[in-house]
Amino acid sequence: MIREKSLRLLTVFVTLSSLLLFFILYLTSVWNYTLFYSTLFGAIIVILNFMIGFLFIKFSLSRSNRIFQIMLWGGMLFRLIFILFLVLILLKFLELNTIGFIFSILFFYVFYLIIEILYLNFKKIEHFER
Repeated sequence: MIREKSLRLLTVFVTLSSLLLFFILYLTSVWNYTLFYSTLFGAIIVILNFMIGFLFIKFSLSRSNRIFQIMLWGGMLFRLIFILFLVLILLKFLELNTIGFIFSILFFYVFYLIIEILYLNFKKIEHFER
């Protein structure tokens, strides 16, 4: 249980410190407004993706293996389509810095994917220890 709490703490810490860093870079004029809101939109999209995925995982962990697999893979497909749709809409209708937007999505996506894998691993270990 301590591992899960430290994983949650790490997630919140990295998220808030990244957003704070974005804001500081904008306030010190290192980043212009377009780069600031481009990276912010990228981070928000991936945070929403992570929350949806985490809900799918939480809901499916107490179910049978078949339901868990369906929820896991179906949730991944749903989230992939969700991100693709949001990225295309935002790139089409907003004046975003494309490089900042895409790299923000890449950074946060990899980070949250690692968090999801570690969470599933901790739950697997916890399940077999019982």
